[in-house]
Amino acid sequence: MNRIVGFGLVAAAAVVALVVGLQLLTSPGANIGGPGVEPTATSTGEPTPDPTASPSAQGGLPEGPWMIRNGKDDDGKTLHPPLTVTIPAPGWDGDEGGGILLKDWDGPQGAGMIIFAQEEYLVFDDPCSWASTPGTTVSTVDEFVAALAAQPSRDASEPVDVTVGGYAGKSITLHIPDDADLSQCDEGIFGSWDCGPPGSTEPLACGFHGGPGETSTEYILDVDGVIMAWHTGYQADAPAEAAAELEAIVQSATFGE
Repeated sequence: MNRIVGFGLVAAAAVVALVVGLQLLTSPGANIGGPGVEPTATSTGEPTPDPTASPSAQGGLPEGPWMIRNGKDDDGKTLHPPLTVTIPAPGWDGDEGGGILLKDWDGPQGAGMIIFAQEEYLVFDDPCSWASTPGTTVSTVDEFVAALAAQPSRDASEPVDVTVGGYAGKSITLHIPDDADLSQCDEGIFGSWDCGPPGSTEPLACGFHGGPGETSTEYILDVDGVIMAWHTGYQADAPAEAAAELEAIVQSATFGE
């Protein structure tokens, strides 16, 4: 069985059936697309659906509050409070509670995000040679960000302290080189960390990366002892508004019923 799940496949699934997939994404400092104000603390009160929200004229999710993660794992175990964000513009797609949002990801101008919540992760020592080199097991925010910063060819930013939805953490911006040849990477994938099921003996590269020139920002939070890895990114030809919408979604986050 192919152990790689491509972001392109997830995008297609999101558009056709809004099915959750596994994939990865990065901008300087704490913001996508360039320097700016880092995400600010937001209310952790109960999100209230907007009764006036209407479907987008471009298709996809309606603008307004949307539960991106329900806070439970596949076995129904509660990992964290439900996470709600605000969809700021037309064209975003995803499966409610599934932890993923995509916009035009099947083209060269796509943007998207995927959110993981685990107690520990395996960060690849080399994102291109992820299957043939050892990884680093991390279980804290600082360990996670340090392992990402140490990956070669990522042009990593300095980690920045952030608060998202009332929870503290760090963000770091990473890149895929403009001249990267992904055909030379293990199984043709550029991956940042292992997102396979717990106990798996084979690594699964989160192939959220769209290709050369992609920028992604990783928001790593400590949510009541669970490490939430929020991967956001946009492709090389994405318009500036795509990066701004990603940042707005992150800053809109609220946790709670």
